[in-house]
Amino acid sequence: MNARRKVKMSSVRRKGKPGKGGGKGSSRGGRGGRSHTSKSHGGSSGTGGSGGNRKAASRIWDDGDDFCIFSESRRSARPSNCSGRKGEARRKWKPEAKVPLQTLHMTSENQEKVKALLRDLQEQDADAGSERSISEEEEEEDEPDCDDAQYWSAGQEASLVPDSDPLECAGSGPVEPHNTEFTVSTFAVQKLSRYGFNPERCQAALRICDGDVGASLEHLLTQCFSETFGERMKITEAVSHISMDECVEQRQEEAFALKSICGEKFMERIQNRVWTIGLELEYLTSKFCKSKQKESTKNIQETSLEICKFYLKGNCKFGSKCKFKHEVPPNQIVGRVERSVDESHLNANEDASFLYELEIRFSKDHKYPNQAPLVAFYSTNENLPLACRLHISEFLYSKALIFAETSEPVVYSLITLLEEESEIVKLLTNTHHKYSSPPVNFPPVPSGTRINNPVCRKPVIPNNSFVSSQIPEVEKESEPEEETDEDEGPAPVIVENESYVNLKKKISKRYDWQAKSVHAENAKICKQFQIKQASRQFQSILQERQSLPAWEERETILKLLSKHQVLVISGMTGCGKTTQIPQFILDDSLNGPPEKVANIICTQPRRISAISVAERVAKERAERVGLTVGYQIRLESVKSSATRLLYCTTGVLLRRLEGDTALQGVTHIIVDEVHERTEESDFLLLVLKDIVLQRPTLQVILMSATLNAELFSEYFSSCPVITIPGRTFPVDQFFLEDAIAVTRYVLQDGSPYTRSMKQMSKEKLKARRNRTAFEEVEEDLRLSLHLQDQDYVRDAVPDQQLDFKQLLARYKGVSKSVIKTMSIMDFEKVNLELIEALLEWIVDGKHSYPPGAILVFLPGLAEIKMLYEQLQSNSLFNNRRSYRCVVHPLHSSLSSEEQQAVFVKPPIGVTKIIISTNIAETSITIDDVVYVIDSGKMKEKRYDASKGMESLEDTFVSQANALQRKGRAGRVASGVCFHLFTSHHFNHQLLKQQLPEIQRVPLEQLCLRIKILEMFSTHNLQSVFSRLIEPPHPDSLRASKIRLRDLGALTPDEKLTPLGYHLASLPVDVRIGKLMLFGSIFRCLDPALTIAASLAFKSPFVSPWDKKEEANQKKLEFAIANSDYLALLRAYKGWQLSTKEGMRASYNYCRQNFLSGRVLQEMASLKRQFTELLSDIGFVKEGLRARDIEKRAQGGDGILDATGEEANSNAENPKLISAMLCAALYPNVVQVKSPEGKFQKTSTGAVRMQPKSDELKFVTKNDGYVHIHPSSVNYQVRHFDSPYLVYHEKIKTSRVFIRDCSMVSVYPLVLFGGGQVNVQLQRGEFVVSLDDGWIRFAAASHQVAELVKELRCELDQLLQDKIKNPCMDLCTCPRGSRIISMIVKLVTTQ
Repeated sequence: MNARRKVKMSSVRRKGKPGKGGGKGSSRGGRGGRSHTSKSHGGSSGTGGSGGNRKAASRIWDDGDDFCIFSESRRSARPSNCSGRKGEARRKWKPEAKVPLQTLHMTSENQEKVKALLRDLQEQDADAGSERSISEEEEEEDEPDCDDAQYWSAGQEASLVPDSDPLECAGSGPVEPHNTEFTVSTFAVQKLSRYGFNPERCQAALRICDGDVGASLEHLLTQCFSETFGERMKITEAVSHISMDECVEQRQEEAFALKSICGEKFMERIQNRVWTIGLELEYLTSKFCKSKQKESTKNIQETSLEICKFYLKGNCKFGSKCKFKHEVPPNQIVGRVERSVDESHLNANEDASFLYELEIRFSKDHKYPNQAPLVAFYSTNENLPLACRLHISEFLYSKALIFAETSEPVVYSLITLLEEESEIVKLLTNTHHKYSSPPVNFPPVPSGTRINNPVCRKPVIPNNSFVSSQIPEVEKESEPEEETDEDEGPAPVIVENESYVNLKKKISKRYDWQAKSVHAENAKICKQFQIKQASRQFQSILQERQSLPAWEERETILKLLSKHQVLVISGMTGCGKTTQIPQFILDDSLNGPPEKVANIICTQPRRISAISVAERVAKERAERVGLTVGYQIRLESVKSSATRLLYCTTGVLLRRLEGDTALQGVTHIIVDEVHERTEESDFLLLVLKDIVLQRPTLQVILMSATLNAELFSEYFSSCPVITIPGRTFPVDQFFLEDAIAVTRYVLQDGSPYTRSMKQMSKEKLKARRNRTAFEEVEEDLRLSLHLQDQDYVRDAVPDQQLDFKQLLARYKGVSKSVIKTMSIMDFEKVNLELIEALLEWIVDGKHSYPPGAILVFLPGLAEIKMLYEQLQSNSLFNNRRSYRCVVHPLHSSLSSEEQQAVFVKPPIGVTKIIISTNIAETSITIDDVVYVIDSGKMKEKRYDASKGMESLEDTFVSQANALQRKGRAGRVASGVCFHLFTSHHFNHQLLKQQLPEIQRVPLEQLCLRIKILEMFSTHNLQSVFSRLIEPPHPDSLRASKIRLRDLGALTPDEKLTPLGYHLASLPVDVRIGKLMLFGSIFRCLDPALTIAASLAFKSPFVSPWDKKEEANQKKLEFAIANSDYLALLRAYKGWQLSTKEGMRASYNYCRQNFLSGRVLQEMASLKRQFTELLSDIGFVKEGLRARDIEKRAQGGDGILDATGEEANSNAENPKLISAMLCAALYPNVVQVKSPEGKFQKTSTGAVRMQPKSDELKFVTKNDGYVHIHPSSVNYQVRHFDSPYLVYHEKIKTSRVFIRDCSMVSVYPLVLFGGGQVNVQLQRGEFVVSLDDGWIRFAAASHQVAELVKELRCELDQLLQDKIKNPCMDLCTCPRGSRIISMIVKLVTTQ
C-alpha cells in the first residue's frame, strides 16, 4: 500500500505545480481550481475550491509529506470557468504601497492535532456510510454544470446496444487498477436496488462507474432497455442535426409546465439532466401492504443493530441513515431529549418522502423531446417486487420511444399512465425479470486471482436478506410518527414557538382545513350565537355599537362584499372600523348555514394593537377572548378551534403564508392601517394580489385611516372605496410657542436643551449652503436696497436657523419672553423639562378644560424611561404625599398584562398619565384621554448608505401623524393637544405623509422573505419588486443582492442558503443577524449581542463640543487589541457592574467616562430582544422572553444568567470575538499599507524605525484610499500587528472616513472570510489567497496551507449542518465540539 501511495504521489507531483489541480473541488465534480486535464484524478495536487464536500472521498494524510491523498475519487476536476476572470482581476490590482505579507504559521503540535482531527472526521464519515455514493444525487443538485464524468465514467461510456453483458462476466479478466482501492457502499447498492435491480448487479455497476450512483443507474437502465428495444434506441440522422439549444429550450418549457401542474412533487434535481416526480399510487400501496414485511424483519433488525448513543442524547446527525438502531430501550424511557431529527442536512430531496417516484434522466447532449429519455420507476415500498418495478420502467420507456418519433413531450403522459390502475396492474402479474435476479454465470472468486482485491473480500449479500433486512431500516422509525400525526388531526398550534428551521415541514399539516370537523364546529357556533343574541348583555352592547359611524355603513359594506372580491374602507379615527367591520361580516355569516360561516384574519401593524382590539371585540360579543375571537402575535397565541375572527400582526400572517400559500379555510383577510405603509404591509398587499387571482372565494378588505385610499383602490384594479366619517369631539390645537407661554417655561443656564454657540454657527452655515446662487443675489439686493425689513426670512428657512429678531418678525403677537426662550432652544431634542411643566399645568387644573387622562407621545423606550424617572422625583407625580397621579409607560416590549393597565380608568380625582411611543397613535383607543402632548418625534427605520445598513433614527412626524395624535384627545369629550414644535414648522417643514418604509430601508430582509415564500421562490427578485404598490429604486435592490451574496445568504442565481433562511426569520439587519448566529455557535453570545445592539442602535460614546479631547482620551483607556468594538465591550461591562451598585453609581460611571446612559439602556433592551429572537429559531435555550429576562436581571441586562455558561464559555476571548466580527462584517476589509522602511543608526547597528501614524495608508477593495476617523481608538496607531482591519461604516465629509474598525489577524480572515480559499506556489513560497487574490498570506509550508484549507472546509460543512438543524448541540456533538475547539485554539494561539 505504501509503495502504491508513493507511486501515486509522484504521479501527482508530475502532473503540475501544486495549487493548479482539482483539489477539494474535484471530489464534488468540479468546484476546484484549474486542472491540467479533465481526466486527472481527484488526488491531483490541488487547492482549487474550498467548496468541496468532505464526504466526497476518504482522504489519507501521509505523515511524511505535505500532500493530501485522495484514495477513492477518480472523478475528473471541472476546469474553473472563472479562473480567467480571477486572473484578470489579480493582474489589474497593483497596489502602490506595500501591504506586509503575513505568514500563516501553525506550531507542529497544532499541525498534528489538526491532522488527527481531519483523519478522525474522514474515518467517522466512512464508518457512518456517508460516502459520495449516497449523497451523490443531492450534491449534484448544486452542480448543474458538471462535466461528463458525473454521468459516464471516463473511458467507459456505455454504448446503447452492447455486444455482451459486462455485468454477467464482471469477475473475469484483469481488474483495472482504480478498482483495487474501491469499496462499494451498501447504501449506494440499497438506493439502486429500489429501481428494481438485483443488488449483485448494482455492486458490479458501482465498481465500473467508480461509486457514482447516477452513472451506475444510467448504465443499468441502458443495458436493460437495449435488450428489449435494441435498434429503436438509436438516434436517427435527422435527430442528430437538430439544434441542442432548441431541445434545451423545449425541455425548460416543459419543466416549467410540470412545476405548475405538480407543484412540490416535481423537482428538477439537476438542471436539464435529472427530473423526479413524486407519486401517491394508493392502488400499489394497498396491493403490497407493509405490515407483513415489518413483522418478518423485526427480529433480524433487533439482533443485528446496536442502539445509537447519540440518538439517546437527542442529536444524531445521521438520522435514519445511521448504521445504529434509533430506539429507546424499554428500561430507558427518560433522558431522551427529542424524538425527531431534522434530516434535511442529509438529504434535501427526500423531504417529501414519496413512496413512489418517476425519474427522467437525460445524458449530456440529449435531444429530448426528439429522443426518448431514460425512464426509471423508483419505490421505497419494500413489498413491491423488484421485477415489477423494472416491468413498469420498460413499459414507460416504450411509450417514451413512441412519443419521441413525433417529438412530443412525454412526461405528463407517463404520470397519467402511472395513475391509471388498469394499465399498471397488468404488469404486476409477472414477478420475474432478468435484471432483478442475480447474474446467471456470476463466477466464484478464482483462487489466487482476486485475493488481494479488498472489494472481493466482502461477502456478497444474498438477494432476500438484503431486501428484507436492509431496506426497511430507513423507513422503520418514520412510520409510527406518520401514524400518530394522522391520528391527532389538526390542533391549535402557536406558530412562533416552533424552531423556525422545522416550521416549513410542519406548517402545512397545521393548516389542513378538514371540512367535516369545521362544519360540525360551525353548527355549534351558530347555535350559541343565536342564543347569545337574545341575552340582555349582548343587546346593551349592541346599542353602543349601533351608535358608531361604521354601523350606518353596515348594509352598504355587506352588499359590496357580495359583489366584489376586494374592498377599500377609509375611515377617520374613532369611526369603529377596526372593531366593527370584521364583526359585520362574522355576524352576517353566523345567521346563515354552517358551511358558509366566515373565517376572518385581521392584521394589525403592532402586537399591542392585535391584543387590545381582540379583547375589545370579545367584550362586545359578551365572551372571553380565545373563543370565536382570538389573537396571535409572535410567541403568544390565544385562540381555539372555534376561533373565526383572528387578530394578528402582519408578520404572523406572512409567516403562515410560508407553509400555506392558499390560506386554506380562510374566507376574509382584513389588512388594517394600510396607510402606515410599513415594509411588511406593502409586501402583504403584493402577496394578496396574487392569491385573490388563485382563490376567487377569498375576499380582501383594506382599511385606511387617511385619505390616500385611491392609491390602494387603483392597485387592486379600481376596486370600490367606502368612506366612513369620524366621531370625534373638537380638539384645541396648540404648538410650542403656546406651550412655553402657558407654562411660563424658561431655559436655565447650562440646560441640556439649549443650543450651543457652535451649533448656532453650524446652522447658519447650513442655511447659506442651502441657498442657491440666485437666492443669495436676491437677498443681497433686498438688504442693499432696503426693500423689506432686514429681519424678514423666507418660509422655507426652519426656525432653528433664525435669531431672536427674525423669530420675532415671524411670530407676530407672541411675547418676547417666549421668543427669547425659542431663540436659544434646541428644537432637535425632545424637551422633557417642558413636558414636565405642561403636565404640572394640566394636573394643577388652573384652566377651563375638563379632567381626563393625559397621553404623552415620545420617540422611544429610552425617553420613556427618562421621563418616568424624572416624574418620580417630582412630588406632584410620585404619590409620596398625595395620590393625585398614576403614571403608565406604554411600549411594545411590555408584557400584555402591563400594556392592559393603560386601559383601566383611575379613581375620581386621580389623573392617569400614559407615556407612549407611536403605538398609541392608531388602533389602540384609550377612551378617557382628554389631553395629548406630542413631542413631534418618532423612531423611523432609515437606510444609511455610509453604513450600508438600516438604523433607527429620531425623525419629525408627518402632518398626517400629527393629526392622528391630535385625534386621540377627542374620543369622549372636547380635548386639548400640545405639539412640541412650532406652528410654522407644522405648516412648512413637516411632510404631508411619511415616505413608505420600503423606499427608505435596505431591502435585504424583504429579499429573504420573498425567497422564503414558495409562490416567489422561482421568481426573479426584480420582477417581484416591480409589482409592489410603490417599488423601491432598482439600485437599492442591486446593492441588497450584492450584500446578501457577500454574506453567504443568497447564491448568485438568487437561491436561499440555510444561513439565508435563518436571517430571514431575524427582523434585524443581515450583518447583525450573522454576528448573533455566529456568537451563539462559537459560545461567545453575550459579547456578540452587545456589539450587535450597538451596531443596530448607536455607539454609547459621547463627545461634547467643549470636551472632545478629554472624551477621546477616556475612550482610549478602554482600547484593547486595536478594536473600537472591544473598547465598546469593555465600557459596557463597566456600566453593567456599576448598575449593580445602584442608579447613582451608574450615573457617575457614565458621566466620568463620557458614555450615554440612555444609549446603554437601549442597548440592554435590544440585547434582550435579540436573545428572544435567537431562542425562537433554536440557537439558544428555548422559551426565553425579553420581559422575563428583564424581570430576573439583578442589575445589568440579565443575558449571561438567562443564556447560561455554556453559551458564553468563550465570552472572555477577545481574539475569538474579533474573528466573529470578521465573519459578520466581511467584505468590509481595509488593508493597512506601510511606507518603505526607514532605518536609524545606533551603537548596535541600523534599527528599523516605526512609521508615523499619518504615513500609514488605508485602502479598501472598491473605494480606494480611506482614512481612520479621529474618534476611533486606531486614529493615532503607528503599527498594526496585522495589516487588515474590518469596519462597520464609512462616512464621507471632506474625506472618506471609516469610523469604527477592528484589527483582524490571519486565521479569522482565512477561516471566516468570504469566497474560496486558494493556495498557489509563487516564487518558491505557498500563498493562501481570498477574494480574488486581494487578501493574501504566505503559508509557512504547503502542509500548513492545505491543513488550513481542509479545516475551513470542515468548518463550512459544520456551520451548514448547524444552521440547517439549530437543535444540533455543538457542545455534546463530538464532531462539532472538536472542530469548534480546534478553530478557537488556532484563532486564539496563533
